[in-house]
Amino acid sequence: MNAFKVYQKFADVIFTIIKVLMAIMITVMVIITTMEVVRRYIFGLSFLWAEELVKFMLVAVTFLGGPAAYRSGGLAFLDLVVSHVSDRGRKIISIFINVVIIISCIWLAKLGFEYSFSPMVAKMYSTGLKLKMTYIYLTIPIGFCMMIIFAIEQIWMIVLGVEPKEVAA
Repeated sequence: MNAFKVYQKFADVIFTIIKVLMAIMITVMVIITTMEVVRRYIFGLSFLWAEELVKFMLVAVTFLGGPAAYRSGGLAFLDLVVSHVSDRGRKIISIFINVVIIISCIWLAKLGFEYSFSPMVAKMYSTGLKLKMTYIYLTIPIGFCMMIIFAIEQIWMIVLGVEPKEVAA
């Protein structure tokens, strides 16, 4: 099996893990939010941790969903410009955009890891769940790392002339 196929299998596994995690988190968010609405308006009670957990999961879904949407072709691309150029021009523009995405994501992931492990964040705990905030903040650079993995795959596909396969979102 060639290196591209191995890399693509790796990206498939990452994509599947992201989709499963997002499905679980969205389901849990809906259940907790519904439960909290019922508890607040009917019983006048609320769990301290519920709102906090939903917020943290929303951030995680955002930063994991971005790479998943990117890989499945769900993010906006320069279609207006790209549709008016030749195949060769389209490939060059696509490679350029993916390189810019990789560079930006490397920079943002680096900043995200530095901030997540900074002494200020490492000493913080969430109010309701008593979780180290480092774990919460790590979803941001991890999302950027997933985006890098998928952007590398995109460049490889463009260079090899491999048609993007239909990826179920």
